[in-house]
Amino acid sequence: DGMQGDESLVCGTVVLDGGNPTPIALANYLSAIDGSVVSMDGSVAPGVDPTFVTSAISGTTLNVYAWKITGVADATLLASTDNARLVHFMAVGPKK
Repeated sequence: DGMQGDESLVCGTVVLDGGNPTPIALANYLSAIDGSVVSMDGSVAPGVDPTFVTSAISGTTLNVYAWKITGVADATLLASTDNARLVHFMAVGPKK
């Protein structure tokens, strides 16, 4: 489908707050969020904490979730408490 004429793309970066999720309030830019993408910043392997990031939309808030492995011998993912990793985000939705 692609973006419609009344939609806008908001991009930026956020530092994880250790709370999992790290919320990004976008109400000043979008009236809703239709889709999003998040990725960790960096040029080297992320290590064990965080290992992975995901996102979930709640109204006009983009929630970034960071995950870490349980241990070197156990790849089960747990909520990360990292409060330093930089995460890039893009969100699209109707303009405010």
